[in-house]
Amino acid sequence: MRTPIIPSFFKTSKAKSFSFKPRYYNEQKERIEALMKGEEKNIRFKISRTKKEEKGRGIKIILLIIILSLLAYTFIIN
Repeated sequence: MRTPIIPSFFKTSKAKSFSFKPRYYNEQKERIEALMKGEEKNIRFKISRTKKEEKGRGIKIILLIIILSLLAYTFIIN
């Protein structure tokens, strides 16, 4: 039996629903299947640093070493 519809000034919203499909990943099973097919998976990571960034990093490290050595020198003398 349906409930009677009563007119109102405020609309009630329905509860939001979602569809969740659980996934399972088995790394060993994937590797075994790839080896059985004769595929080799080689992962190569690409370094995204440029030479300009490396040069800037080196300069910052050198400046930091100089500043720390000067601070240590002033503390030792005093």
